[in-house]
Amino acid sequence: MRRPELPERRGRGMWWYPSWTGIDKLQEEISRVFDDFASRFMPPVFGGGAVTVDVYRKDGNVIVEAELPGLDPRDIDIKIYEDKVVLRAEKSGAKEVESEEIIRSERYYGKVSRVIALPVEVLPDKAKARYKNGVLTITIPEKEPEEEGGYRIDIEYED
Repeated sequence: MRRPELPERRGRGMWWYPSWTGIDKLQEEISRVFDDFASRFMPPVFGGGAVTVDVYRKDGNVIVEAELPGLDPRDIDIKIYEDKVVLRAEKSGAKEVESEEIIRSERYYGKVSRVIALPVEVLPDKAKARYKNGVLTITIPEKEPEEEGGYRIDIEYED
């Protein structure tokens, strides 16, 4: 018995097959549920190295807003791909406290990172970032949807 050929690879790393079109949406929904669940038990912002974000679409752009208070913008590294944004930062400057008894220590110092899946493909080379009042705003133009692959050919016919 002949094995069927693997489907053509397309899009954001998923194997495309007509009956699998909902898998991508299911994966995004599962990720969202886990992110929501984890955010309830992690201290906010830098506690435990978490970065909180909002992602939305506006005027043909994908906007990513990340809370990164107390950081020097030069310590933030942003990499943008067609389907995701990778944020890395390092908050330095932890100070030694000369005390016999520390009452509370909640501020986080160290490295943080976050990979943010985007809802549509974007144009990474056209992205812009702005940092103001502890909020990093990344604006990335959406990629125009392309017509499904293939080549159009003319049909020769005789009358």
